[in-house]
Amino acid sequence: MSLVRADNRPAPLLEVKDLSLEFRTRDGLVHALEDVNFEIAKGEMVGIVGESGSGKSVMCYAVMGILDGAARIGSGSAVFGGLDLLHARQADLEEIRGREISMIFQNPRTALNPIRKVGRQIEDVLRRHTTTLRDNLKARAIECLTQVRIPDPARRYAAYPFELSGGQCQRIMIALALACNPALLIADEPTTGLDVTTQAAIMDLIRELSLSRGMSTLLITHDLGLAAEHCDRIVVMHAGHIVESASTEEIFRSPKHPYTAKLIAATPQGASKLRELTSIAGNLPDLRRSNLPPCRFSERCERVTANCAQKLVQAVVAPGHTVTCWNPQ
Repeated sequence: MSLVRADNRPAPLLEVKDLSLEFRTRDGLVHALEDVNFEIAKGEMVGIVGESGSGKSVMCYAVMGILDGAARIGSGSAVFGGLDLLHARQADLEEIRGREISMIFQNPRTALNPIRKVGRQIEDVLRRHTTTLRDNLKARAIECLTQVRIPDPARRYAAYPFELSGGQCQRIMIALALACNPALLIADEPTTGLDVTTQAAIMDLIRELSLSRGMSTLLITHDLGLAAEHCDRIVVMHAGHIVESASTEEIFRSPKHPYTAKLIAATPQGASKLRELTSIAGNLPDLRRSNLPPCRFSERCERVTANCAQKLVQAVVAPGHTVTCWNPQ
């Protein structure tokens, strides 16, 4: 694979094209994702932001090959290292997961095995995906704990998840995810349920390890402020669509999609006062509807026109800045 494309931008480590996905339910099909396109370059940290239910996690579960059995991928590709992950053999996915692509899940207490010592869980990953000798597994697991700054790692190696705090469990999840030095880390709401101080420490740790290893990181979050502080680029999702993508600086300096602008207006920034914050009217549309409009934000949008009933179009408004909207700001 070429490291540079014709437009002089780095070739993507992961490139998702035209991904559409549905869930079969008793109440009908849920149109969870539609024509999703995004990419991430080597060493880049990209934030995927949007309200709960916008499709952020589902998109990454599709890339990882860990979707619910009710899910059906209608179309698209997700190319990683020349392999289309959406159509790869299960054996190939099992080799890649944990070694080349790892994930930090939202709730570490449910993701970790409650009846297995955390050190043993790290050893399981090392045994499956590395050539570490059996006699060296414990030392390597303790080294992984040391890298994520677990206090007294030799003692914590023998602890069960229920014996650790939320912040420590999150560090264990990071240690598990990074044990094999993956090229891509997916962090799904990694600070959920943590106090502000611990949140900052966890995000600083992820950012520091990403930079030191040249690792790409996808940060899934509903917290636009968190993404602004740590990410190089931001991808904005709404109801299964990617509506805008640009560098973090560009997104905050000149948001083009009405939804992005409203997200920013609803996000506390610096010395902003409570009365200066605005809410986004309405709710996400019911994705089970058979008559979903082409633009799923149109029913909440103040800039809606007759054009919005036509097929969505993606426009490039500046180098590296795309927006899916008939009436960008």
